[in-house]
Amino acid sequence: MTPYLILSLIFIAVGLALLAAVAYLARLVRRHRRSLSALLKLAKSDLEPLQLPAAAWPALTVGGIKRLDFSGRWFGQTVHGTFGAATDDSRPFHFKISANDDIRLNFHLYARTDRGEARLFSENLAGVFRLLLETAVHSKMQVLSAALAEQARLTLYLQHDLRNLAQWVEWLAADVAEAKNDTALLEVARRLRIGAPHAATRARHILDASCTNHATRAPVLQAIALREAIVQSAEHAGIPFTIDQDAFVLLQRDLLDRTLDNLFANVATLLRSHPDRSITVKITREADKVLATIQIPRLAEIAQLPPEKLFEPFASGRPGGLGLGLYQARKSLTEAGGDLLADLQQDNIVFILSLPGALAQTARV
Repeated sequence: MTPYLILSLIFIAVGLALLAAVAYLARLVRRHRRSLSALLKLAKSDLEPLQLPAAAWPALTVGGIKRLDFSGRWFGQTVHGTFGAATDDSRPFHFKISANDDIRLNFHLYARTDRGEARLFSENLAGVFRLLLETAVHSKMQVLSAALAEQARLTLYLQHDLRNLAQWVEWLAADVAEAKNDTALLEVARRLRIGAPHAATRARHILDASCTNHATRAPVLQAIALREAIVQSAEHAGIPFTIDQDAFVLLQRDLLDRTLDNLFANVATLLRSHPDRSITVKITREADKVLATIQIPRLAEIAQLPPEKLFEPFASGRPGGLGLGLYQARKSLTEAGGDLLADLQQDNIVFILSLPGALAQTARV
């Protein structure tokens, strides 16, 4: 055999080996691409993190993973899972997934081979699977954090709503106890008849807020006669008032009621001991807004809070106050699409409620 023939055979053998290597790599790339595509589709699903190992296993096994083990704690519960056949002592791809003290998971993925390009592709696939899990756990914790924050906000609102309702019951009981004759009792009964429907409405709001999933409940807007709403809240608080004009506003009734209740409850106790003082309300319309200007006497018993602290939570301006009334009043009104401003004057505190206006015929419809 001549040297040229031998050299030709060598070139042919090398070419065939290269061709086989390219074909092998091309097959690995196609398999890897299919596996990656299947994993990326799972990223768009609504699967829970603990459902992902089972959902991802077909893609992982196609991509060269022969076994998947996981174990750990999921919100205090022990969890574990195994996919694939028993494995030898091959080196696993190991990673941990954790979130605060609630989630702690350990994952071990075993490739079919510990050598060459196949292991590199398997390692890349394991990395994508890890990112998929981390993203799912992060999204889960974000949703939980948002839900817990909303629950805390609702609890804060409900506690203050209950306090306002309990305060009304306390006032009513005190009036009954202090009534010296039948005429005084009849006057208490008259005020009870006026305030009872309003108190029942507040109680229903509290029950609804306690039992309703607010994450899925759409806000219900309605046209409201503002004068009537203010009169009801002021009478419910048992404070004297004068009111001028009327207009219709378009917003959630429960949020408006909560705003007014918290505004009036802030001074109701003090005004009941100052029968010569009252609040004054003036309603005006500006373009598509309705302004309700509420002027409240700045009594000596009220602590002199600086203006910037009026709406700050837990900065109370009255004896025994929690410092949440004005904070919740403003939060409720802004949530309803309005705004609440305050102006501290020498003898008065003036609150300006800016509310989305509604046409009168809207209310009649």
